[in-house]
Amino acid sequence: MRLTIARRMRRCVGGMVPIWFPESMSGRQMQDYLGRTLADAELFIDPSRLLLVVDGCPQAEEPTRRAAAEMGERAGFEPRMIVREENGGKGAAVCTGLRRLLEDDDVEALSIRDADGDHDIYDLPQLYRHFETVREHSESDRIFVVGGRFSLTRPLGLARGELERVLNRVTVDAVNAKLAPEGAAVDERFTARYGEPADFQSGYKLYSREAAEVVIEALEKADAGMPEHRVMHWAVEFIPTVELLLRGFIPAALHRVTWDGQPQTTFDGSNIARAYSKQIAWLFERLDLPAGVAMTLLDRALAECEYITADGGADEIATLRRQVVERCYPDRSSLPPPGRGEIFI
Repeated sequence: MRLTIARRMRRCVGGMVPIWFPESMSGRQMQDYLGRTLADAELFIDPSRLLLVVDGCPQAEEPTRRAAAEMGERAGFEPRMIVREENGGKGAAVCTGLRRLLEDDDVEALSIRDADGDHDIYDLPQLYRHFETVREHSESDRIFVVGGRFSLTRPLGLARGELERVLNRVTVDAVNAKLAPEGAAVDERFTARYGEPADFQSGYKLYSREAAEVVIEALEKADAGMPEHRVMHWAVEFIPTVELLLRGFIPAALHRVTWDGQPQTTFDGSNIARAYSKQIAWLFERLDLPAGVAMTLLDRALAECEYITADGGADEIATLRRQVVERCYPDRSSLPPPGRGEIFI
């Protein structure tokens, strides 16, 4: 008799929650967020395979212990808590948690969910069902599943939402340009139904064991190569995605629920152009793309970016583009960025 999806998951799915909250947040609010995150989690993940990784955040330690104890009371077993003494960024917490989960040979799929209650546990069975389907169809364990948001602008706002869409588009196009001479391309069979690139920047993901190993390797290698850039704080979704796609891993995606506005965020919006230009510049440098190819792909993505219609949006887009050009292709700095109002549409 075939096991129910919940029973299958409890046998082979491991989960981790990276935890960091600002000092300004009350302990009660932290515990509330964690309570939402852990509510009903034991239905799909055995608590012994659920890790709460506190990333150098002393103020979150006691709320995390209380939330874990609450789960233990109803589930009969508490999730494991790991305290990192130094704040290394979400990437460092993710590497710590994934490495620990990989020690369990029975874990076949590794899930990551944020600590602010935005990643509903009831979406995880659908991600796992998709994981099983893709694995069966592709006859491969080289897969990862993204829990994508149906809208990027509702939770993130117009500027961030549109620029994340640019980043996702450029990522897929740039990797395809790199793979084309090898006769390869990104396998978008299990993401194309959404009509645009997957929401790769979403923090709700399910990785195969092989994919999780690449995530750890990619983040730690990038961090060691440029420690001054604090990669672990901003690249936890981006850099592993690039490396996975480059190595031929198959992405899959499903829509998930999301809050209408993020409950909390560590994103620094004080210089939004810089936040995205450094990722795109890293991408072009990592792939060693010729200027003509890279700038054509970037300008294509920027031309369809609707942030250009917002007050100040055109200036931010021009700044983002200029920063990429100055870092990667300084001889192209005289070429104007895509504008608005130039042609009929």
